[in-house]
Amino acid sequence: MAAQPTERIDPRQPVHLTEAFLAGRGPDIRGIIATCLTPFDAEGRVAFDALQREIDYIVDACRADAIAIAATEDAEYTMLDWAQRKELIARGTEMVRGRIPVVVGISHPAPQRAIELAEHANAVGADAVQLLLPTRLWGGDPDPDETYDYVAEIARRSPLPVSVYQSRRTGSDAAIPLFLRLADVLNIPYIVETSGDVTRISRLVEEVDRRGSARYFTTIESLLINLTLGGSGAAMPPPAARVGSEVVRAVRDGAMERAVEWQRILGLFPGRWRRYGLPPVMKAAMRHMGIDLGNPMPPYATVSERDDSAIGQFLESVGLKEPGEDAPAPVSAGRGPVDLQTGLLGRGSAPRRRGRPRGGRSSP
Repeated sequence: MAAQPTERIDPRQPVHLTEAFLAGRGPDIRGIIATCLTPFDAEGRVAFDALQREIDYIVDACRADAIAIAATEDAEYTMLDWAQRKELIARGTEMVRGRIPVVVGISHPAPQRAIELAEHANAVGADAVQLLLPTRLWGGDPDPDETYDYVAEIARRSPLPVSVYQSRRTGSDAAIPLFLRLADVLNIPYIVETSGDVTRISRLVEEVDRRGSARYFTTIESLLINLTLGGSGAAMPPPAARVGSEVVRAVRDGAMERAVEWQRILGLFPGRWRRYGLPPVMKAAMRHMGIDLGNPMPPYATVSERDDSAIGQFLESVGLKEPGEDAPAPVSAGRGPVDLQTGLLGRGSAPRRRGRPRGGRSSP
């Protein structure tokens, strides 16, 4: 049986996301939603001490605008049983201690199970929940009406506002008209869309975010494009979230040249190691930042020793420091893994010379 339609915004009337309007729809999040990685110990259990260090890093060093816990497949929540997943949600939310808004993942192909997680998230003090647009259980993308009914039913029954999350890698794709329909559901104030398609970003910024239906977020590579067009930001794991936050701050300051410099880093990291997927690359990077989140859950592998070294050299070359320090401006990479010299940074001094991974080559 199809779900009853939820309360909608009149599409003929522009709506502005004022504080009063958001009172029943969750916090007005803009900027970086840091998607927390799940740390595991050698026995495959969630390492909560490491999780606390990661959350503190996200809040204090990344200065993210919100944190998402067990909310994307990069968080490896699908490797947990039901009780472990609920414990991760509860303890992760507690560790944030109200310092920034918490978005909790409730994705599940069964609506009732997603609603159960939403009720749990509300009980433990989360601010919002995130729901992946699913594929059909037997494969392939659902019909748009099927997706709408699934999301609208969960949004109608969720005690917390819902962030709709689209990922072609792990869920279904959605055409622009479906996003517009979903953005008009009252309890959906956030859309996270990861296609990186400039045409889609342009349309959704204009017809969702600027129109006032929902805040529209993209992902790592398209952050600056989205902000420049008037979108709200992007979702990404640490330590990329630290760089993303610098892009956001530069845009807010009107320093577009500085924003471009930071975005250039995101154009290369983690993309150069994308073949591994995000969890192996980001966990390796966090280890270089002094926070050991363990390895991806078996049977999935870590990055190679050579690529681990290259990731560390890259992070050093762009000026990222140990957790807790003030974030510096990027520095020219010299002869590091990639040449980031533009003439804007490092003026008045010769570029620093760095080593390079064995077998690698410097950019010309």
